[in-house]
Amino acid sequence: MDKIQQRPITIMIADDHKLFAEGLFAILSEQSDFKVIGMAANGKEILHLLNHQLPDVLILDLNMPILDGEMAAEKVRQLFPSVKIMVLSMYYTTKLSAKLEDIGVRAFIQKDTNAETLFEIIIGIQQGEEYFQKAKSDPPASSVFNDGDHFQKSHNLTAREMEILKLISEDYSSQQIAQKLFIALNTVDTHRKNMAQKLNVTGKAGLLKFALENKLR
Repeated sequence: MDKIQQRPITIMIADDHKLFAEGLFAILSEQSDFKVIGMAANGKEILHLLNHQLPDVLILDLNMPILDGEMAAEKVRQLFPSVKIMVLSMYYTTKLSAKLEDIGVRAFIQKDTNAETLFEIIIGIQQGEEYFQKAKSDPPASSVFNDGDHFQKSHNLTAREMEILKLISEDYSSQQIAQKLFIALNTVDTHRKNMAQKLNVTGKAGLLKFALENKLR
């Protein structure tokens, strides 16, 4: 890859998938063009880090606890407008892409993007470019994620809770959800308890019934 930078591009990473975040840290740190100066597991943590040091580029996941990527991006744009934001996510729709672009995010790409492309996009947005991938496929019309904003807000659910609720609808156990999302089992159980309280249902059976009744499959 062409060496066109006078100094390494400084980067912070916010992603609660520990294995993914550590892997991203490793491949970026191998490149002389980049220097990772901070890592966080949620939006609140990254805002705390930004109060002490600003990177050139912030790489955000969307589905994080406490403060998700979309809300974090809005706050970063308000408080630290010089920071260029890249969103990496498993979920990618044209509607979400347009929303993030309106916020001021510079790039929105899927997590299966190869490393070389990722490197090029980071350098590009540092130089003032923008990159918004074309969605490989939007969710089917029957999916609640097609109208996820209304559903999520009306039930006061976080993006991570929506993700877990969909997996519950597909009959994943807490252990399976933890493994799939690379989060701790007790984190899944905490999300289950919070959702049950918000949705006024009882236990795992109540969450499953709610998910199926609202066609989250």
